[in-house]
Amino acid sequence: MSAVCFLLACLAAALQPTSATEAGSGGIFHIPSAADLARARCPSRCGGVAIHYPFGVGPGCFRQGFELTCNSTAGHKRLFLGNSTTEVLAINPRGDLLQVSPIHFNVTMKPGMDGTYNISWQAPVKGVMASEYTSLFVVGCGVGVYLFGHDTTDPIGTCMSICLDDKEAMKEANANHYEDVGMGSCPIYLQQDVRAFGFTVNRLKGVSALSGQAQWFSNTIKVFLAEDYSFHVADIYSSRIDETNIYAPVFRMAITDQPSCESAKKKKSSYACSHDSDCQDVPYGGYSCYCGLDTTGSNPYLMDGCQAIQSQS
Repeated sequence: MSAVCFLLACLAAALQPTSATEAGSGGIFHIPSAADLARARCPSRCGGVAIHYPFGVGPGCFRQGFELTCNSTAGHKRLFLGNSTTEVLAINPRGDLLQVSPIHFNVTMKPGMDGTYNISWQAPVKGVMASEYTSLFVVGCGVGVYLFGHDTTDPIGTCMSICLDDKEAMKEANANHYEDVGMGSCPIYLQQDVRAFGFTVNRLKGVSALSGQAQWFSNTIKVFLAEDYSFHVADIYSSRIDETNIYAPVFRMAITDQPSCESAKKKKSSYACSHDSDCQDVPYGGYSCYCGLDTTGSNPYLMDGCQAIQSQS
């Protein structure tokens, strides 16, 4: 077996399904009304974030697989997916899109070593996935990164990032938009919604990293999931990325207890779409609900969340 095949086999094994944070016994499958959630005293907000079903905090307040946790630290409330450290920044009223905090994967490479570093990620709850508009950004020097989808050795994309020892020359290169060729940073576009992925980080042979006092920074590769990122040379020389340069990623949700609308409609006790709403399959397995053009309302997962517009005779 070649070294490349062995590497891909190891990565595929690392991407096999693992135990994601799962909604506990407090998750429900029936379609609740807004009054049901109010009677259960379900929180409608956590800090500055409005909570929309099927997401929820506490027993009886969320559909199975969409549990959130509201934590209070130093008097400041923050909302998280399941019991993970992925913070929820916003949920749209339809409950199908979330904005979450950037997800970071810092990789510390051993100086002078040409080893390969394998990293895998899985969505913290079953009902969400990173959207196709999200990208994996790499900030580092003299490295190549390969991104793989779940349960496959076919790469989604690759990128390479190189640097110059002269910080001012780096700034000039980026001012002239040379960053498109990977000068200090490079992106890999997901191009599809994904529940899990893996990536490898390799030191590029024959490409020098930073030298001297800056060498420590060239051995620390910063990788993160975000919607967009504005690269600044200072991010290479810092132990952390300036969060003001990062646009938070968007996650999409789907009902995954059935593989399609057709099969879901046969199980009326757990079908998620309310009366007067429509169902659509999602390409990665599962389905989602929406209020059609001939309805009013915005949340198809709540009873009477969509209401047909009465025609005027």
